[in-house]
Amino acid sequence: MSNSMTPTQAVRAMSQTLCVALLLLTCGALSAQNEEHRVRNVVLVHGAWADGSGWKGVYDILVKDGYNVSIVQEPETSFIEDVAAAKRVLAQQDGPLHSCRS
Repeated sequence: MSNSMTPTQAVRAMSQTLCVALLLLTCGALSAQNEEHRVRNVVLVHGAWADGSGWKGVYDILVKDGYNVSIVQEPETSFIEDVAAAKRVLAQQDGPLHSCRS
């Protein structure tokens, strides 16, 4: 077996990188909003073949910048259960939020 990435792993890595870049750009734009309408909640949702721990680096950055960050830990047992897990976390938010899925 070789140490190179499989096509699936490469696509996953590229999508996570793109999502992180978009999230950080969005957060920069959000920081320009006036304080009373500012989004303070961010919900991060992992993709397939991963878990919430993949968001740790992004979580640390956002928390340091003052955001309330939640990471959805999807069970990956079925699409319906994954959606239900995400909805539970979204329902717990106390105001506007930005969400990103890898």
